[in-house]
Amino acid sequence: MVAMNIINAKTNHLFIDRFQALPGQAWAILGTNRSGIEDFFDLVSKKPLEGTADTLELPDRLGVVSFKHQQQLFEAELKKDQTDFLDRLDPGTPARAFLKKEASHAELIRAFGMTDCLDKGFRQLSTGQARKLMILAQITRGVSCLVIQAPFDGLDAASCTELDRALFHLFSKKIQVLLFVYNETDIPAWSTHIGIVFKGSLIHQGPAARMLSHCKNRQAPADFQAAARNLGQTHPAQKSRPANRDLIRLYHGQAGYQGRIVFKDLTLVMNKGDHTLVTGPNGSGKSTLLQMITGDHPACYTNDLTVMGIRRGTGESIWDIKQQMGIVSSDLHRNFRVPGSVLACILSGLFDSIGLYRQVHAAQKKLAMEWLERLGMEKFGTVAFRELHYADQRLVLIARALIKNPQLLVLDEPTQGLDAPNRSALLNFLEDVAKEQLATILYVSHREDEFRPFFLQHISMPERQAAM
Repeated sequence: MVAMNIINAKTNHLFIDRFQALPGQAWAILGTNRSGIEDFFDLVSKKPLEGTADTLELPDRLGVVSFKHQQQLFEAELKKDQTDFLDRLDPGTPARAFLKKEASHAELIRAFGMTDCLDKGFRQLSTGQARKLMILAQITRGVSCLVIQAPFDGLDAASCTELDRALFHLFSKKIQVLLFVYNETDIPAWSTHIGIVFKGSLIHQGPAARMLSHCKNRQAPADFQAAARNLGQTHPAQKSRPANRDLIRLYHGQAGYQGRIVFKDLTLVMNKGDHTLVTGPNGSGKSTLLQMITGDHPACYTNDLTVMGIRRGTGESIWDIKQQMGIVSSDLHRNFRVPGSVLACILSGLFDSIGLYRQVHAAQKKLAMEWLERLGMEKFGTVAFRELHYADQRLVLIARALIKNPQLLVLDEPTQGLDAPNRSALLNFLEDVAKEQLATILYVSHREDEFRPFFLQHISMPERQAAM
């Protein structure tokens, strides 16, 4: 297997004078958002180089797993969605169709905890399950080196432990592994080497035992400026809208697919100001619950569900309901694939459209720029949304959700892809949103460590595998 060699590589946001990863080594590359780590990942992923390098040697049988690749797969699946013609949910391509020589990799599939997921459609997989499937897809086609972006992001604690064991299993089978991580806690104990990216440079690299002290001493400020300045300012058209006290009422709810219950007997009552945290392991139905509430899952019509004071299934317009919501979800993120600038993305939130198709006036543009300033991203206003790194896209989508001053702010795994300082800053920012009573927050996360005092109720969803 060819070693990975990089000498004098320079991109827009990164300079590497020398880097070498030898066969038999397991590297963890650590860096915060906007440190240059994304450029490093792109450099070793055989993407077209936007820069120069004296030497760039990569293994021939290289496998890559990234946020962008996962999003591209979802987009391809959406194009094949036949739900409107089948009178039922189209589950999409079966997971097993992504694997080669499935029978000969049964042990590996079990190690990844994916045996029971192979008959699911790709769109039915959780974020964590989809990422594990992507890793398996690369391995089963015979790669010798695997490069993974943020492998543990979006996974609950049990799934992180399971994936860590599975990746170690790959390493023990002589597959070279390079993991790009945003948090020190995501560095596997079995890593042989660590590289640290900081402010556009690979500042430290070497054996893991020697590098760990540099990881602990590394200080990184949050890029996301969670200032409460002008939080109370809203677009004039939204100020006079009457508020509902009853936001969500779901009694003994259940949802499932293909004869299997995802969750059952779930009661959720939210009044104005009842900021709610929903947690649970991957596959417990957290995202399905949100899809019911936002009207994107047919189970919203078969349950005792009232949203914004309107009983679902009574001939109501879902768009009338969604106008009162600001939504940030994995589905929205995957669907937001239209061309347009970052500023246009935020402005589209005023009209609940994916893309901006209306004329906007100066006051609306000014408001969108103020949201960009609160994100610390004012210089990105004219940049194409799709050109942003994944974590920055998430922050922009949060501003898009808030610009219309929604009654209910629905957030599905909003800190996915963020490093620890930015995760903390985002939660501080939401605390300010709650304090200013700008919206009632429904926050879904697989992480148990994201509870903050402003959450007035916490619903923990256990994993269910029962037949319907």
